[in-house]
Amino acid sequence: MTYLSSLGLLAGIYLAVLASPGPNFFILSQMALDGRSAEARWVVLGLSTGSLVWVLLSVAGLATLLSQHPLLATAVRVLGALYLVWYGARLLRSALTASASAAGAAASDPGGEPAAAHATRAAAYRTGLLTALTNPKAAAFWTSAFAAVFPADAPAWFFGATIALVAALSLGWHLGITLVFGVPALRNAYLRLARTINGVTGGLLVLLGLQRLVMR
Repeated sequence: MTYLSSLGLLAGIYLAVLASPGPNFFILSQMALDGRSAEARWVVLGLSTGSLVWVLLSVAGLATLLSQHPLLATAVRVLGALYLVWYGARLLRSALTASASAAGAAASDPGGEPAAAHATRAAAYRTGLLTALTNPKAAAFWTSAFAAVFPADAPAWFFGATIALVAALSLGWHLGITLVFGVPALRNAYLRLARTINGVTGGLLVLLGLQRLVMR
């Protein structure tokens, strides 16, 4: 297999991972539907930064490190699972509030305080970064499938091309989510169903986190 073929294979696998619903999708789509597209774009930057951190760690040999230290691998998995349970619980709590607007605000701010008081660029970026770094789906991908496909004897240009590819795909996909779900018609429908959507989303995230906690 040529290096260009390997690059195409990496792109295809990464796109498949991006396309499967997970924490990134749930958070971005909800923020966009809630009319917080500007804040969501900073979350996108955080998510893309997290993807770059993962790819840099992977090409530096993280997969080998985790395979040689099972306790470290378990710690990465457990931390990611706990974050999902925590964030999902926040959404579930917001779904029980008295109004849809309160639910949307609480969901947009995982800290539980009014979103207007904490909707800063730094906070949004930090949310995206932490979500990407603690996403168990990402951890599993970068330390398994990615490491298996990445050529062991790859030249220097291949490392740079892979990093640039991951950055472009991550930015493009996640920005696309904010644009699609920022459509006014979708947003208006969301406002009528905000509490239900928050409850379902929170439940899915909690279940995903619990699954990751008990998996071996």
